[in-house]
Amino acid sequence: MVTIHRRCGHNTASICIHLIKKNQRRNKTPHFIMTSHTKLSAAAVIERDSNGDILWSWIYPAVSAELRDVILPKTMLEDKEMDSPQQIFGRHKNTWFYIVSTPVSLVPDARVSDAVEALATVVISEDFNPEMYLKLAVVLTGKYVDGGSGPNVLNAFLSVYTSGKVDKFSVATHADVRKAYLRGSIKSVIKKFGIESILIYIAVLLKKRIIVSCPDVSELLATVRVLPQLVFKRLDWSILFPLVDPTDSEISAVVETKDYYIAGFTDSSVAIREDLYDLYVDVAGESITVASHAQNAFGLGKIHKDIAMYMTSAAEEDDTKDQDIVRELVERTDTLLEGLGKLAVPSDSDPEKQIVKIEAIRARKMAPSMHKFLYNLAVAENMTEESQA
Repeated sequence: MVTIHRRCGHNTASICIHLIKKNQRRNKTPHFIMTSHTKLSAAAVIERDSNGDILWSWIYPAVSAELRDVILPKTMLEDKEMDSPQQIFGRHKNTWFYIVSTPVSLVPDARVSDAVEALATVVISEDFNPEMYLKLAVVLTGKYVDGGSGPNVLNAFLSVYTSGKVDKFSVATHADVRKAYLRGSIKSVIKKFGIESILIYIAVLLKKRIIVSCPDVSELLATVRVLPQLVFKRLDWSILFPLVDPTDSEISAVVETKDYYIAGFTDSSVAIREDLYDLYVDVAGESITVASHAQNAFGLGKIHKDIAMYMTSAAEEDDTKDQDIVRELVERTDTLLEGLGKLAVPSDSDPEKQIVKIEAIRARKMAPSMHKFLYNLAVAENMTEESQA
């Protein structure tokens, strides 16, 4: 059973106002303005008691019912066998959530009700930065178990919101989001999939729909988060939906939010849903499948073979770092785009826009598969009449 009970939310407005003013005085912020140092938007604590009942015990300022339904299964609180801390991150529509779940028995000197067996702290934000927000969730967890109620958590939340820091946590430490983008190992992903890794590169470059499945949540998140590194120059992590449950509502939220995406699932049954993807990446099976309707977009030419050979050889070299691979792929992608740009002419409908016509591509002496690839790349880069918004 899931219930909601806010120990500190709108029902304790006087405490909230007092803490806001206290933090504003400390940071010399005018009393009528609360300036945010992050894109932090909310936080919550969820408890599971000895009867198996799950309680949203603290929320500030609010979490919608829709988002609660998405978050709760991912806390793992419904799993009574959870015996170690878990750190999860995901996205629903345009909202990111970060979850730290832990059995209370693993928290030394926890000052919560004896009936509470496990709890999850949730941090909600508008941006991707797992290391920052998961660390904040750990800090908030510590504040909660220090007394088992909301005021300590609220004070810490507002301190971060208004000053960017609390205790030893500081937003400034994580201010460069590119560090979050470069976390993880693209090298290990290339090692796992070998020569087929070029298919993922093509899919990301052409803005195709990618679904990744893996039964291990940690491995799934580690894989999904690094795939945009293959086309790092775009700095676009808004295409990620790292952890999606295969429900109609969550799947609809993905396809309605983005035309192209990288979505992660722990349930491999999603493989039968070719309507949802152009490329399917099976992490556990170490295999990649191109959907039948997307075969023409993945024809390989000499350029792809050269990139594929570089990727696989670099992944096997001990001296080659992940950032070396990312940097080299940026240069090779730039070369591709520069070549495409040389074919561009002013649009008939909008002279200020440079477009690439299929006739110009066909005039190049290349294999038909490369003609299709270059035109698809022009579409992805908004360089055709058809892609004009």
